[in-house]
Amino acid sequence: MKDKPLLPREVDDKLVPAAWRKAVYANPELPQGAVDRDAYVVRVLEQLHHALQRRDVFASPSHRWSDPRARLLDGKEWDAVCEVVLAGLSLDMPVEEHLAGLVSALDAAWKLMAERLEEAGKDAKVSIEVQSGGRS
Repeated sequence: MKDKPLLPREVDDKLVPAAWRKAVYANPELPQGAVDRDAYVVRVLEQLHHALQRRDVFASPSHRWSDPRARLLDGKEWDAVCEVVLAGLSLDMPVEEHLAGLVSALDAAWKLMAERLEEAGKDAKVSIEVQSGGRS
């Protein structure tokens, strides 16, 4: 026996974009005002799949679809292996100093590129456009 159709109050209308409205809300085989359960379920599962791929949602327990940050070491566990991990990455300075050096190098490269684009003038094939409220 097929499941009975859903009522409009049983679905989240925000999950049904315009392209899906006809399939979800206008199935001629269902009574007037009924929602097509199958179409709605397919749409919700499609959105869940896309969210999993974008890492907007996580599935647990799962290695592939879980939150990778949940497996990071913290506190005493991190302190116990910190030196070994940093040595393995050839980091011989505190992380803050290492990151500050990377930020400095990136900033210098950005400024050099901006200077070269300015020197090229109208002959440059790219340009820098700063949006209102943006940073240069």
